Amino acid sequence: MDNEFERILDECIDRLNRGESIEACLKDYPEQANELAPLLQAITQTQQSCSFVPSPDAKRAARQTFFAALEKKRVQPSFWQKVFGRRLVWATVAAVVVIALGAYFTLRTTVFPSIPTNTIASPAPDGNFAFLVSDDVNAIAEFSEVNVTIEKVALLKIGDSSEWIEFMPETKTFDLSKLPGETTQELWRGDIPVGQYTKVVIYVSEVNGILKSTGEITEIKLPSNKLQINSSFEVSSDAVTSFTYDLTVIKTGNEHNVKYILKPQAGESGAIQLPLTTNGTKDKGKGNSNK
Repeated sequence: MDNEFERILDECIDRLNRGESIEACLKDYPEQANELAPLLQAITQTQQSCSFVPSPDAKRAARQTFFAALEKKRVQPSFWQKVFGRRLVWATVAAVVVIALGAYFTLRTTVFPSIPTNTIASPAPDGNFAFLVSDDVNAIAEFSEVNVTIEKVALLKIGDSSEWIEFMPETKTFDLSKLPGETTQELWRGDIPVGQYTKVVIYVSEVNGILKSTGEITEIKLPSNKLQINSSFEVSSDAVTSFTYDLTVIKTGNEHNVKYILKPQAGESGAIQLPLTTNGTKDKGKGNSNK
């Protein structure tokens, strides 16, 4: 499974968890629909099979059992009946709890992995990590402005235990149309923990695009407010790691139903390491040798 398909699958899982339908996800990714459909159906079936909401038949059977127990209450059981009866009841309850917990944790570890801890990083002008953005030219030429607002960025650090390193960009809103090709804009610089990283996630809250042809504001859709790239890179204490996150606007549909979608470009994104004496914020981190 390549990085781009894995990213799309993660976005679709997030959308299913928010209540969206499989059909809505497949509609936004027609090229990957054949591969996505069986995986999303399997995830939906797994969620349903692990649901703790009782069916109408189960509720009806429980009511019947309850009323039958009320009728039997007139007959007082002996001491030994009470003791052994309670043991059987608690044994049944314990078995149900064990099965339910087993299903829950199996689902968490297979379909929805455990969430690593979070650490908030602070900005610093001479920090060891710089975060930049750029645009991979697709449909961006049709816009005079594409203003993107990023609420926060999260980096997944791996090692003895996984950890999310988060920071809020010092420049939250930027015009993507001004960053074509090799042009970049730095959004944040600071110190983050030294180590190996495997994923970069940006949380986009808003995208506004103005078409050149009409001057009108048009919708640029976000398949998910969480856009992520799987990219392996290292952060060290004796160099500045400069990571460039490449975004692009693509055009889909036909002349009667045109849609614009903002998505990350994993192949054009990446990190480079620069000596501490070099101002790495002016260089674009494409073609990461650590990938």
